[in-house]
Amino acid sequence: MNIFKSKKSLFTVFFFLLLTIFLVLHLTFNKDNSREKNSSEKTTISIGVPDKGNSKYNYLQLKSDLEERFNILVNLVELYPKSSNESLTEQEIIDNTYKKVKNGELDLIIGLTPNKLTPLVNDNLLLDITDHIENKNNLHKGVLNSSVKGGNGKIYYISPVIKTMYFVLQNEEIFNDLGVDLLPKYPSYSDFLNTLNLLKSSSKEQNDTYSPIALAVKNIGEDDLFIGDQLRMFGYNLDTPFYKDGKLMNNEWRELYKFFATMVKDYGKGYEEYEDGTYPGDNIFSDGDYAMMISNSFNMEIYLNKEFHRDWNAKSPTKLDADFPIKVSFLPNKDGDEIQNIRQSSLALVKESKNADTLLQIMNYIFSEEYTLKMLESRGNYNHFSNYPLSYPTFYNDKTLSVLNQTYNENFDVSMFYDVQDGTAVETYPIPDNYNVFDEAVNEALTDVYYNDKTIDESYKYIFRLYKE
Repeated sequence: MNIFKSKKSLFTVFFFLLLTIFLVLHLTFNKDNSREKNSSEKTTISIGVPDKGNSKYNYLQLKSDLEERFNILVNLVELYPKSSNESLTEQEIIDNTYKKVKNGELDLIIGLTPNKLTPLVNDNLLLDITDHIENKNNLHKGVLNSSVKGGNGKIYYISPVIKTMYFVLQNEEIFNDLGVDLLPKYPSYSDFLNTLNLLKSSSKEQNDTYSPIALAVKNIGEDDLFIGDQLRMFGYNLDTPFYKDGKLMNNEWRELYKFFATMVKDYGKGYEEYEDGTYPGDNIFSDGDYAMMISNSFNMEIYLNKEFHRDWNAKSPTKLDADFPIKVSFLPNKDGDEIQNIRQSSLALVKESKNADTLLQIMNYIFSEEYTLKMLESRGNYNHFSNYPLSYPTFYNDKTLSVLNQTYNENFDVSMFYDVQDGTAVETYPIPDNYNVFDEAVNEALTDVYYNDKTIDESYKYIFRLYKE
């Protein structure tokens, strides 16, 4: 009897052991099956990006972030085609992107300047996002208006970041010493030239040695000027390109050229006229002898951004230390309108994508406080839309401005970028691939003006012949 009970107990134990093993194997198999099924059912979003292998953009961070947040799979698609040329042309990039959209290879496009999206807008291939942007009131109005303008009243693309290309830096101490008013935030051509004249005459009257502006125009031992490309940078403020529909330099450009040539002729200097032959973009402005300097964004950041300044001085043999307050203005334009010389890197949704709802969620996430703070708190890691680590997010509010201002010294308030009611962003028009030919023509014309070989009007007409040759 005891033996029977013992055998029965062993059988029961063995039975339950087998049952347990079966259940474990069954659950494990189903779990693995479920994982494979869930993975295969995830939505795949194909994002077109330029220069996919460029580590500056940190696209893998973007991919990881979006996959985790939206439970999707992200496929990064290269927008730059292989080219037989030494460098890609604008048209090659435009054509390649257009083809991928038409072939259904893309859901989302990021990182292209607006002019490269124009054919897609014209052929109604991008989704109208005008009424789908949740935080529209917190977006830079200049960028927003530029997108509306590019979409003929609707928004088909918008840039998550902006990069202001050029500024005017002013030494406040010199202006105070000479009793000259600082430039307004948005100076006109006449504001700028009148201020230069006042600085020059006031310095002479007081027997001071101040110079109105640090403006290098030619190299040591050379006669030809090299500043033609800066005219094009000023031209980014204009509504039209320098060459369009077979016409070269309309009246807007004529007015800009007259202003620019006057500045170069009256205030430009060769390297040899500066201390140690140093270019103003390096350290000449920090000497405290120059009232103004036209500065690219890189040098502006060196002077005003505490972190950038510290890193620069730790690594560069040329130390920059300005012991005077600096006022910042935007580049002058004809009437002193609220125009910022900014570069965009746009985001656009493909109209025929079957994943419109997910794409809109991604877009609104990128234009949110949460994502903006990620960009600001790790400058570089979330820099997927510009190869410049100090780009400014298009989204802003009091919190993001506070975080931004922590990196700058007390003389600069970053809200100046966002305090704009209207604005034009650069590169909303096509730039011909042979722009360097235009720069060379401008340099030759300006050289003639500089040495009084031609009047400004004569040299302007001369550009036409040089460019067409």
